[in-house]
Amino acid sequence: MDQQATLSNWWVQGGVVMYPLAIYSILGLAILIEKLTFLRKINGDGHHAVHKAIGEIKSGKNQAPVGDGPIYMILRHLHGLHADGMSVEALIRAAEREVAKLEDKAMRGMIWLAIIGNTAPFIGLFGTVVGIIRAFHGLSKQGEFADPSKNSELIKGIAEALVATATGLLVAVPAVICYNFILREIRSRTTRIELACADYADAVSHLSENK
Repeated sequence: MDQQATLSNWWVQGGVVMYPLAIYSILGLAILIEKLTFLRKINGDGHHAVHKAIGEIKSGKNQAPVGDGPIYMILRHLHGLHADGMSVEALIRAAEREVAKLEDKAMRGMIWLAIIGNTAPFIGLFGTVVGIIRAFHGLSKQGEFADPSKNSELIKGIAEALVATATGLLVAVPAVICYNFILREIRSRTTRIELACADYADAVSHLSENK
């Protein structure tokens, strides 16, 4: 009960800026969940998939790689292109295009994490300014020798300023951390997939030449 009351007081004290910051936090959480789910699909274990696919080709099974995930979709695409007689250089370029499409898909929505991380502190700062204005307005109503601790408008203004600042940072910092982490993971995993696909293109072309 006390915790609920504390959260309720925090929301009320933060003022009007709590609404956009709440929307930011919900949007950021939704993007984070979606990106983590997508990263599980591109786990970057491309070398294992390629090693398995090459092993099947060496064993005489001239069939498209079977498996789930973007890496297998790209390998199946390359297998079809190779069956049509495409050279290894062209296969590698095709792999680069497919991986670029995958990276572009993975990056969708990331701009919103950047926007949240960059603008949430300024929204909090706006709430801070509004709170300070309210505090000074409360002081202007008070007599010269009156007790400030009994001025409710002054206290509300100071509380609003502090809560708005803290909430803006509380929303912005996780968004910045998540943005940089996810960005690094996307680039790292798509790079590993691209290298694995290039290895596959080299391998299937080399095996075809030796037949």
